[in-house]
Amino acid sequence: MAQVTLNRLTKHFDDTPVVKGISLTVADGEFFSLLGPSGCGKTTILRMIAGFTFPTSGTVRFDDEDVTHVPANRRNTGMVFQNYALFPHMTVFENVAFGLRTRKVSGPEIADRVAHALGLVGLAGLEQRPVPQLSGGQQQRVALARAVVIEPDLLLLDEPLSNLDAKLREETRDQIRELQTKLGITAIYVTHDQEEALAVSDRIAVMEEGVCRQLDRPDVIYRRPANRFVAAFMGNMNLWEGVLATEEGRPVFRHTSGLTVVLPKPAATASPPRSTSQDSLPSPLEDVEPPDDAQPVYDVETSEGTVYLALHPQTVRLTEDDTAGTVGGVVSARRFKGATVEFTVDAGGVSIQVVESAEGPLATRQPGESVRVRIPGDQAIILRD
Repeated sequence: MAQVTLNRLTKHFDDTPVVKGISLTVADGEFFSLLGPSGCGKTTILRMIAGFTFPTSGTVRFDDEDVTHVPANRRNTGMVFQNYALFPHMTVFENVAFGLRTRKVSGPEIADRVAHALGLVGLAGLEQRPVPQLSGGQQQRVALARAVVIEPDLLLLDEPLSNLDAKLREETRDQIRELQTKLGITAIYVTHDQEEALAVSDRIAVMEEGVCRQLDRPDVIYRRPANRFVAAFMGNMNLWEGVLATEEGRPVFRHTSGLTVVLPKPAATASPPRSTSQDSLPSPLEDVEPPDDAQPVYDVETSEGTVYLALHPQTVRLTEDDTAGTVGGVVSARRFKGATVEFTVDAGGVSIQVVESAEGPLATRQPGESVRVRIPGDQAIILRD
């Protein structure tokens, strides 16, 4: 196992910067995810850690060893590629054994280690199956077995589930996490899927245009996004532009349309939001209490100019009450998701996303119907950028 440290890592292709001064540490035994949209630099970072690409500047360290310019075949890393990169003319056994043969491991040991690796991924008994006769999920598990059979210090996974259907993706995702935990191996996982990253990661680095926008535990990133990009990327978030003000002694958010959301008074002891600067990121796996969702951090007196209110749609509710804290609107879209129903409500120029239980009394409302929406100001997240 290994601790991985990136220090001001940059990468340019020709004159185009794709990774811009990334500094972070992945703890020994941690499951760490690089999460972001296509083109954000996450796979380039993974390839620099693997040794397939060398950085323009900065360093990569495994524990105390500088491996920045060490070639991939000397880093003892296991890699699972997006397209699996299996040899179609070989059997399952030969694919998994390939790395061991290049390391000149003896025949009997190869047989034992391949059998063990295939057992770990649930493919025992398929050693002689030709790769083209495997399903997509089985091929993915062969690629995983090939990566772990060499007993790497570091397991690297580049969008390993993108070619699988939804149900199989979820099953394989959980299997990867279970395997990583069983082996106690350090894993770095690249994905654009927020749900995947939230489900399996100890910590997540959210990437945008070669920069880390937030690095923290999944629950912290979900509950306390550091900025608008993270808030919008991490799900179907309500994100409204406006200003902070005081009305009758109460702090309020005023949307540009005129919608007003009453906010709770910030606690005097409220902690400031976590820093996301490259030089002051939280320590790996630190034991910190999750943030209090009911206590947003803001200061009306110093919040001049535009701010943004973020609100998870699961906290917003349809209601029949015409009371303070509610607003009237019209359902403009309804999406049935099985256990839940997602609504979009147009409330006088404000688009409000609402998630209701499919068993709820108002879950049958249809597009065009008038509704009222309760907006919980105590769950609001105030962002400045």
